[in-house]
Amino acid sequence: MKKLILFFYIDALNHDIITPSIMPFLSHFMENHYYQEVENVLGYSFAIQSSMLSGKYPDENLHWLPYFFFPEKSPLLFKTMAKVGHVFPIDSVPPLRYLMERFSREFFMKKGVKANNTPTSVMDKISIYPYYYMDELPFYNELKQFLRIKYGASLDYFGPPKMRGDKVYRLLLEHLKKYADNNVEFLIIYEDRLDNIGHSFGPYSDEYKKFALYLDRILMGIYSKVKNSFGQNVVFIFFSDHGQYQLTNSLDIISILAREHLIFMKDYICFVDATLTLFWPMGNSTQDKIKSILSSIKEGILIDEKLKEKYHLEFGQNKMYGDLIYVLKPGWTFFPNFFSCFGTMKGLHGYLPENRAQKALLISNETCKLRIRHVKDIRNLIVESIGDVR
Repeated sequence: MKKLILFFYIDALNHDIITPSIMPFLSHFMENHYYQEVENVLGYSFAIQSSMLSGKYPDENLHWLPYFFFPEKSPLLFKTMAKVGHVFPIDSVPPLRYLMERFSREFFMKKGVKANNTPTSVMDKISIYPYYYMDELPFYNELKQFLRIKYGASLDYFGPPKMRGDKVYRLLLEHLKKYADNNVEFLIIYEDRLDNIGHSFGPYSDEYKKFALYLDRILMGIYSKVKNSFGQNVVFIFFSDHGQYQLTNSLDIISILAREHLIFMKDYICFVDATLTLFWPMGNSTQDKIKSILSSIKEGILIDEKLKEKYHLEFGQNKMYGDLIYVLKPGWTFFPNFFSCFGTMKGLHGYLPENRAQKALLISNETCKLRIRHVKDIRNLIVESIGDVR
């Protein structure tokens, strides 16, 4: 019988939540099997998953953030929203702008990241990748084809956007009933509910812990059923791409610059995410002034050339990800930002990779022969896991 490899990808599972009282099954599994923390990229799940599947750093695969500066490729919907905003002052009523953008996206552009609080004045300057979820990324299909051609193995994905919630596990078990002994399968099972709960209630809230316990029971049930059906020929890998920090405070970056007589869309363009901001200043003197102001803000750090090299964010003359990048310290968030319209998130990630909650974790019943140092090594882990059983 060939091996079956199950890769349970739990978005935003904090390291210190894996305890006997909150997640007894996973805690016991971790204690008795292989466990390690994994170095991450600076950024969010889009960048992490792109590195995982491509085996490359962000400045190699050019998929760091799902949005980027590219006016020529700005979607028609964004250009239309920008024209509407030029005629009607909807930027002054963020909830209305949020609803208009969200409603329009449902009908005209369903795929891609939903930056529902982006000012219309900047929309026609920004483009987005026409995909967002893991199995939509071009690297997923490239890897899937590589495994099929080289090893005759299959790579399958269970998770959003095609299926969500407990349906993911129900369809997984139905799929396993059809599993053929002569097949080699690597299955990615993606769970994103913990990330959403952490954003809404905080990573140490009762809601977060309650769902972690619920998820632990689901994982234990699947583990028992699969072990009973397939015995020792199954590799279980439990992975999380990052944890979350509890919100402590917020920073209004556009207002800070305005107090220094630097006006958004006149002196500079920016894209404000929850924990990092990209800047495109209008001219060298303005860039120097913004750089000086950002360097003086102690709640975060300006990503200089040395740090760009360290975090593999050297995009050269390609300014798609800004001339300047500023990242906040753990617990801080930018607000207002271009995603959150109705208040700050209570759980946050997307900080410097050195911070523990930004690190990934990996637990497996099979010791990794390949040293997994960075999330980009996950691609090699997938290939190695399949190559070992051919």
